[in-house]
Amino acid sequence: MKVAELRKLPKRQIVDLLLRMAVQNKRLKASVQRLHHLPAHPTVLRHVSRDDDTVPAGWVERHGISIPRADGIFESPGAWVQVKHGTIVRAGLKNESILMHMISLELLDQGAEHHGSLYKDWRAAFLSRLDPSKSGEPGGDNPEAWSKEDRYSKLLHRLDKDMTEAMDGIVASRPKARHLAAFQGNQGVFVEAFMTVANAMRDINREAEEASRRAQPA
Repeated sequence: MKVAELRKLPKRQIVDLLLRMAVQNKRLKASVQRLHHLPAHPTVLRHVSRDDDTVPAGWVERHGISIPRADGIFESPGAWVQVKHGTIVRAGLKNESILMHMISLELLDQGAEHHGSLYKDWRAAFLSRLDPSKSGEPGGDNPEAWSKEDRYSKLLHRLDKDMTEAMDGIVASRPKARHLAAFQGNQGVFVEAFMTVANAMRDINREAEEASRRAQPA
């Protein structure tokens, strides 16, 4: 608008127009400042593959993991890597169980996988026998019964509920995000829970073998 035309407007309309122009200029200035401070290319921290990495070249990028050159465990929605001194030393997928994660981190040995599978087998047998209306009951503890479901029932009687619930999370094939987060901050607690359950299972199996020997005719 020309100055001559502006002078012909009522004073109130001139003030409103100037205010709108000031607001627009302020927004424009803010937008320019934001653009000025943006880098030419977004900064993405990536791990440059090295010969001593435990994963093939490109694995990190394929799984959407961005990591700095530092120690730690870095994750994407579906995978994780552990970096030490700039080298990937461990890696895995999040749809693997926490148990497999623990084994890959060498917190447990390969024998732990057997006890994890056995636990799931016992639990599945126990749950399949339960009356749905009584699913909250711990089951019986008949010392003379040694079926899979009976062994799991004995386990429930011998261990705190926290231990069996922790074991449920450890062996789950698709662990929940909260369990994964808890594991990251309390790995020692998870190892202790697994070993406690595994030791109780060994005791029950040993007792079953002894009961079987006693039942055999002399």
